Amino acid sequence: LPLARTEKMLRAALFALVISSATAFVTIPGEAAVRPVGRDSTVQCMSGGGKSGKSALCILAEGFEEMEAVTPIDLLRRAGVEVTIASLTTDIIVKGRNGISVFANMDLDSALKLRESYDAVIVPGGPPAVPSVGTLKSDARVLSLLNEQMNAGRVVSAICAAPSVLAEAGVLAGKKYTAHFSVADAVPDFDKTSAVVVDGNLVTSQGAGTGTQFGLALIEQLVDKQTAEEVAASICW
Repeated sequence: LPLARTEKMLRAALFALVISSATAFVTIPGEAAVRPVGRDSTVQCMSGGGKSGKSALCILAEGFEEMEAVTPIDLLRRAGVEVTIASLTTDIIVKGRNGISVFANMDLDSALKLRESYDAVIVPGGPPAVPSVGTLKSDARVLSLLNEQMNAGRVVSAICAAPSVLAEAGVLAGKKYTAHFSVADAVPDFDKTSAVVVDGNLVTSQGAGTGTQFGLALIEQLVDKQTAEEVAASICW
């Protein structure tokens, strides 16, 4: 082959290699193909940031409420918190309740081996957190992790139906908290008026519509109030 053509082919191959290593995918309901998402929005998420020196673990089970997971993950990473997304099962691609699939960093067992502890554990809501479904509350690893986290004084957080999982783990006793009204039977003492309730190392929130407040509250707990305010301003909150 002519030298010029060979050089072009090598450049094209190198470009393809870079793109393949810098691109992750998210599936959108109704789309025939997988849609690529660029490095800044997904691969940077895979690396988790980490500039603050703080870490968080977000647990995803099939059917999770997408806004309740992605919003706090995004906000925490803007604040420099290293967030590990862990799939409850060995399936790394986890489909949410609205058909949006998210790549987890790893499965939960691997995440628990990766670090001795995380500064925060985040449990999104959605069907897996609903008591009648019981996916999360019946997982011994999740309950054990929540207990260990609370007893160590590290941040435990849950949104929407997920405080019912915290109740199952026994970490709500004597604490103020909120939750989605749909799980009132499981958490009858929840605060019905507050979007977010922070009580010591416990952070809870009402639902998908309060995901931003939830994420900002976690930044304030893990980093500081100034950083939370800066992130809030940067997203026009």
